[in-house]
Amino acid sequence: MKKLIIAATLAALAMTSAAMAAPIRDPQPGDLKANANYGFDQKEGGRSAKSLLTGGDVTYVLSNHWDIQYVNNYTKGDNDNKINENYLVGNYRFTPYLSAFAGGSYVKTETYNTTKSYGYQVGLKGQIPLAARWQGFASVGVGDDVNTYEVGVGYDITPNWDAHVKYRSSSVDVDNYDDDVKGWQVGMGYKF
Repeated sequence: MKKLIIAATLAALAMTSAAMAAPIRDPQPGDLKANANYGFDQKEGGRSAKSLLTGGDVTYVLSNHWDIQYVNNYTKGDNDNKINENYLVGNYRFTPYLSAFAGGSYVKTETYNTTKSYGYQVGLKGQIPLAARWQGFASVGVGDDVNTYEVGVGYDITPNWDAHVKYRSSSVDVDNYDDDVKGWQVGMGYKF
């Protein structure tokens, strides 16, 4: 119960400031992990975007094959356009290195007017050990409002802490916004 309260608190914090980051290595039922990302060299459309706390996720491992995950990615353009992507997905692990996900999306765009859009996204995630403490990861998602991909590398600092760097791109198409948001992110993750 304590882990669920912590996960809910972290998800609420991520809604305002916080995208998949380094996945849990060797997930076990009951594991809980939170990631936060700082975006730099961000682009919103063809324009630059502000470097700021841009993403995060909270993952809870339900069983040997199933996780539930909340993901948020926030981009604020230099022209003050704001794109806030939120996803609640279930992940199914086929192998330790490959999983599929499906879930709901909520995208809020603030441009010349504000639009909120509810939809879905499905996709694949992969991770692979590169060395003793290093792992590579990637994902691709397709949805009715947003198509995304990301690729990155993570380093286990301790059994609980990791650092990661990734490139993320989203093609967002909602009522008042049809453009790409993309850029580099660095972050930290903690496994409870």
